[in-house]
Amino acid sequence: MAAGFVVLMLSGCAARQPPPAARGRLPAGPPVGDGGTLRVDVGPPGARRIAPVTLDAYVRDVVVSEIAVAAADGALAGAVYEAQAIVARTYAVRGRGRHAAEGFDLCATTHCQVFRRDAWRASRWAQVIDQAVARTRGLVLAWDGRPIEAVFHAHCGGHTSAAADVWRGGSAPYLQAVADPYCVRERPARWSWRTALDDLRLTLNGRPRTSVGTRLDGIQVVRRDAGGRASDVLLAGDRAPVVSGEDMRLAILARHGAATLQSTRFDVRRAGAAVVFDGAGAGHGVGLCQIGLIGRVRAGQRAVAILETYYPGARVMRLSGLT
Repeated sequence: MAAGFVVLMLSGCAARQPPPAARGRLPAGPPVGDGGTLRVDVGPPGARRIAPVTLDAYVRDVVVSEIAVAAADGALAGAVYEAQAIVARTYAVRGRGRHAAEGFDLCATTHCQVFRRDAWRASRWAQVIDQAVARTRGLVLAWDGRPIEAVFHAHCGGHTSAAADVWRGGSAPYLQAVADPYCVRERPARWSWRTALDDLRLTLNGRPRTSVGTRLDGIQVVRRDAGGRASDVLLAGDRAPVVSGEDMRLAILARHGAATLQSTRFDVRRAGAAVVFDGAGAGHGVGLCQIGLIGRVRAGQRAVAILETYYPGARVMRLSGLT
């Protein structure tokens, strides 16, 4: 995910560590305003329908659309939804106007955040979600006077990655690699995907950046990042481009779906006329790990402390503390 931003100024020093006793607790003070109204494209694919949605209503429906708490885990639900609510609000405030050229702020797909209008009302956790959004009203993650780019993913496989390694762009200081044993304790999430070599060639040729031409001989990981993900991948064929692991993953997902190359934390091998990927985790691996979030809540950690771990240096602030 990428986003535009609303420029806000922090009243104090964003990099300063709060006193240890304060870590993990919601900032003191009464709830503040909900941040206005968003223009969200709520129409089905190919049929744009733009609707005004208050920030609180948007956050409630994003939270229930983006993360699920099992029926047996009711004791965890409040803290999990608090954390996801702060992330969803931060992403929305920073991303307001992302689709301005198209006449709205945010779409309702994974390009921004998944949003299903009024979905929270049908959830078994409807009351818990409503209370979590109310308790965190006006709270965002901030760095250097502005809301952060609060990207997140499903399962990091034991270690998140820096944005610069995954997307090959300038890396925000709060989007760095973080060790995360809690996600693999919660769910190992090992997977394997096998595909025919020639079918993979056709898939890679579907995008100019990953195109290999008339043949594909094999795939080799030539560099890994601190999170163990394939940062640079050699696609050996008629052409032999070195591409980012994420570019290759996106090319594969576009044709074969999300259950195939689930992350770039993989090993790859040639097996006759096939290629086999064995990996762990799911998603791009940057920012908040949702399974790790659940594992950390289960271990007794508070929502704010968890978020400040996954986005090192960022702090949960009230919008009233930003100018």
